[in-house]
Amino acid sequence: MTKSQTTIVILIGVGTGIILVALVGIALYYSSSSPSPPPQATVLPSSTIEPTSPAATIPATLTPLPTNTPQPTSAPTPFPTPTRVSIAAGKIAFASDRSGDFDIYVMNTDGTGQIQLTSNPAMEESPTWSSDGSRIAFISDRDGDVEIYVMDADGSNQIRLTDSQGFDGDPAWSPDGTLIVFSSLRDDNSEIYVMNTDGTGLVRLTENEAHDWGPVWSPDGTRIAFVSERDGDAEIYVMNADGTDQINLSNSPTRVDTENPDLASNDKDPAWSPDGSLIAFTSDRHSTVSEETDTLNTEIYVMNADGTNQTRLTHHMGWDESPAWSPDGEHIVFIASVGASDWEVFRVDVEETIPVNLTNNPANDVAPAWSP
Repeated sequence: MTKSQTTIVILIGVGTGIILVALVGIALYYSSSSPSPPPQATVLPSSTIEPTSPAATIPATLTPLPTNTPQPTSAPTPFPTPTRVSIAAGKIAFASDRSGDFDIYVMNTDGTGQIQLTSNPAMEESPTWSSDGSRIAFISDRDGDVEIYVMDADGSNQIRLTDSQGFDGDPAWSPDGTLIVFSSLRDDNSEIYVMNTDGTGLVRLTENEAHDWGPVWSPDGTRIAFVSERDGDAEIYVMNADGTDQINLSNSPTRVDTENPDLASNDKDPAWSPDGSLIAFTSDRHSTVSEETDTLNTEIYVMNADGTNQTRLTHHMGWDESPAWSPDGEHIVFIASVGASDWEVFRVDVEETIPVNLTNNPANDVAPAWSP
């Protein structure tokens, strides 16, 4: 469940807590109901960016927006509390507002050893690991607009990569560590772009009147999964790494809601399994609309990489979102609403064992990403 799909969500509420850009005013998706399109960003002279430095290298034959998370308005049914066990080595990066604003943290995979990496009075969110685990890309509005940054895995050497008047988010590294795919509003609509890891060689991959966001690379580097609203609701799509052959994978049916039968369901947050055979994602397809809060609950699902065998993984009367896989493919971390106004990072076995609360903090902990 990475996210970071995948950058059209982090956009409703303080859940993901992404008070993303009062300057840009974006709230793309993560809405309890059908996502509302974000406000228009400044339009650049051309819909397709002409790189001013060598274009990012993409195999010719290959294929939110960080989104806000809906703020809980009532206490959901809590998960049972299992015994905490030690899991595989590595780290989990996440964002938390426990210091007063959203910063990037890391912790051990059992939830211990939580360390703050950024400490800027601005927002830092949507961490994503480089393929070798040495660096973390993230978003921040520290320079007045939401842009993409990178830093070393210990929080040092923070460098800005993008510089546009539109919202840049959802960064995700290519498996070979040479490229970063992301979503941007720089061309008046949320589209998917790719660039070199130093910010040069910008190439636009999608060009659609609907919003496209949340891109994530397949483990073999040949495909990119992303979210699009082009079919009327948010669905999981896949394309070749050069932007060709864009296909709807999730094709989810109309939400099961007898009082609102015409409402479409929404699928988002695609995350590839390490072997590339599965994609985890978030959906509200089994949710109903609350007359009191007009919100939907979301769950984590898993499907084959070709869109078949879509299976529900979590069963929680709250919101479960932003899945991300462990390197061995045996676990998924995700965020879940706890109580009336709290988000926590949970870990669950793909065989549907009881989820484990890793962060267990009264603040909002969101956007988990498991290191390679």
